[in-house]
Amino acid sequence: MSIQIANALVQRLGPCTIEIDQAAHPELACELALVGCEIAEPGNSTPSHSHNPARAGYLAWTGPGAGPSFASAIAPFAGAGTLALHSAGQPRAALEAQLFAHGWRRHPGGMMLHEYGEWTGDCLPSLSYWQHDSGQRDGWLDQGFEADAAIARFAMAATHVRSGDRVLIDGAGSDDAAAIILALSRAGSVLFVGPPGDSRWETTGPDLDSIPPQSIDLVIAFDASAPGGWQSRLHDYARLLKHDGRAVLGWRRDAGEGIRPRDWDALDDAVSEHLLPELRYAQCAASPNPRGAHMLLQIPAEQSANVEWLIMVASANPLLGVHAVTEYENPAYPLRHGTPPSLIDFGAAYDNPWLYRTLVQMGERLNHEVKLARLAECVIEESRPDSADRGAAIAVLGYRILEMRRADLAQVILPLIEAYIGQSSEPSMPVHVRRWRISLAFLAGRLCEMSERRDAAARWYRQAAEANWWDFSPLLATKSIAAAFYEARLHLAAGDAQTALACFRQGMETSLKAAACPHDEQMGPDGHLLPFYLQELAEVIDMGSQCANALAHFHLWQRDPGLFWRQVDVRRFGLASWARDLERENQRLRAA
Repeated sequence: MSIQIANALVQRLGPCTIEIDQAAHPELACELALVGCEIAEPGNSTPSHSHNPARAGYLAWTGPGAGPSFASAIAPFAGAGTLALHSAGQPRAALEAQLFAHGWRRHPGGMMLHEYGEWTGDCLPSLSYWQHDSGQRDGWLDQGFEADAAIARFAMAATHVRSGDRVLIDGAGSDDAAAIILALSRAGSVLFVGPPGDSRWETTGPDLDSIPPQSIDLVIAFDASAPGGWQSRLHDYARLLKHDGRAVLGWRRDAGEGIRPRDWDALDDAVSEHLLPELRYAQCAASPNPRGAHMLLQIPAEQSANVEWLIMVASANPLLGVHAVTEYENPAYPLRHGTPPSLIDFGAAYDNPWLYRTLVQMGERLNHEVKLARLAECVIEESRPDSADRGAAIAVLGYRILEMRRADLAQVILPLIEAYIGQSSEPSMPVHVRRWRISLAFLAGRLCEMSERRDAAARWYRQAAEANWWDFSPLLATKSIAAAFYEARLHLAAGDAQTALACFRQGMETSLKAAACPHDEQMGPDGHLLPFYLQELAEVIDMGSQCANALAHFHLWQRDPGLFWRQVDVRRFGLASWARDLERENQRLRAA
């Protein structure tokens, strides 16, 4: 278990100085050293009035109980900024009382959403994290079991924060909410509705009037109230959100007074007037024991549930971005860092760049598949025929058809792809339009395969394999490499080994060519590098390596085709799609 504990500590706290009883835990101390931690004995840190945030204590406590002996056990860690408590079945209330009394409070990053069920009224989870308080008291982080549900709601909200988001927190009742969001997400900044507090985030005062319209990326509001009622607050949020913004909203259900939504239908109707509802969450006890484990689970957007809290995630309508009064900026790539590389210059590439995060960006776009498809249809209907907007929308809709295995609908989307790609190519064609033409040629090959039009699929793959990806980015070479690989597969199935061999070789050579491209400008300026660039470049190389595997083991094809294919990882040519397909299959099995 020492390896797992060491990894858990570093993932939560990062490599730091760990105060640990090395005599009692020699194996764990060794593993911590191997993951970059400096090991120190407890009691050798700075005085307790100057807690060192770079030092953390580790205490394995097995009892008995939480009396004076526990107080003595935590005393040597008084100078550390953080304490990791490894407890096993000890009474939670007594442990927490001692920790609070000695200046510790719950760590704002100490409860992730998937860990919510491990917190019960009787016991702490196996590993819990504590932070020396900053002098502010009476918040959720200074409470025990009674604060678990509130902390879990913000841990859930943190999963919907996108990189660089400017987050507005309303109705929380404590700036501990802001600390939780900062600890658990990649938010760029946090704005808190309330009086001035911690200097790590802005405050608005008692209302929202001082916030400029369309300046917020994410609103998080739980039980927020306003003089005009909760429905009027929704109007405020819609006014403040950018056109690609999102809101995480929750109210305790109230059947009578109108202060809160009475049920799911009332919440859905009110939210739908301003935003696009995506997800629902149900928060409830996992057992009849009121102090037992709890759950905060995502439920289908159309499903109702008899729960105390009505929690919904909703997106702004990006189609309204055509009327935007503010300049587009993706918060993950701020304009203050200079002109962005072309592959992320969405403001210049799209007629309506507010579509990108909501429609296109994997991991950020609409979480409701039907509404995502409908949004794509609207963009196809309203966009210019030669725009990047239209190419993106066709790709989103086409991949949705592929995921659903709807060969009948493939015959509807293929003419749209042909028309988009069939437009004349001009030197001045925007690079993002070139990007979508290559992506759509590859998609057309997949759709034709699904429709058992293998000759047409091979032609589409050939077009994608020979396309000019370097004008956009070396990262787009993934489509050309995959197209060459899939074309080779078709030729092998037809018994044409020599043409297949040439396709595998082209895939490998494309990978090498992409790897040899100059990457400095593509990766972004020093200090503001694109975090995904090298990861996706590695995917380009990895896909090329599978083509090389096929070439190296091609002699096995005549002996045993199955033996040949086992040398090649075909999942590399669509790993994300494969994972989504597998998850959908698992969902169907669970529902059966």
